[in-house]
Amino acid sequence: MEVHHHPHIEKKSLKEYFLEFLMIFLAVTMGFLAESLRENMSDKEKEREYISSLLSDLKQDIINLNTAIRDNKEKIKGLDSLISLSFRNMSEPINRQQLYIYSSKYVSYYSVFISDDATMLQLKNSGGLRLIKHGHVADSIAHYDLEMRNIFTAEGPYTKAGSNAVDGVQELLVSTWLEDTAYVKNGDFTGKELPLLTTDPQKLMVFFNKISYERGWTRNYMNSLIETLPYTTRLIAFLKEEYELE
Repeated sequence: MEVHHHPHIEKKSLKEYFLEFLMIFLAVTMGFLAESLRENMSDKEKEREYISSLLSDLKQDIINLNTAIRDNKEKIKGLDSLISLSFRNMSEPINRQQLYIYSSKYVSYYSVFISDDATMLQLKNSGGLRLIKHGHVADSIAHYDLEMRNIFTAEGPYTKAGSNAVDGVQELLVSTWLEDTAYVKNGDFTGKELPLLTTDPQKLMVFFNKISYERGWTRNYMNSLIETLPYTTRLIAFLKEEYELE
């Protein structure tokens, strides 16, 4: 009968088992740390790219804010001139001429601020805000987003008051006056009295009330832009300093 002998296996000591475990543990840990380091470096690079892109958007917002503020300041001046006619005699030709000029130039005019929010939308929708690690930067960005929403809120009554004022113009003035050579020829008034759809004092007052409301909401909207402007400037300086960007 054939007898099989089991091979002799040398038993490992506890120290050898410990050393093997330690080597495996160190290999896994080093691999984990290396992967974490790569991810961290990648996240930092993405964070810097987001901030650089956001800075570009904020600089454009500064331009757009200044443009809208300038335009609405001009609009308010024009509406002031229009409202001043409410105390004058509308039967006089010069007053009617100014009524038509100011109404056509300022009542139908809008200048709204549009934020360059491409990067902000990416930060909010793709979870990019989690990459912003610098102290208080994420809070500052979130506050700027709130400022933008406040402007959007102020835009609603601003545009509505403008639409109501346009309705008032359509109820008072003849819209084809510029095309009628009986009243305007070669860019100059002929001297013929411009028509009004109504001379009822109460209806005239309603018209000027609508213009006054438009002026008020225009001023409110412009003030919201003015209040946001210095915060935008400070945010740009803050981000540049935090990330050492130019």
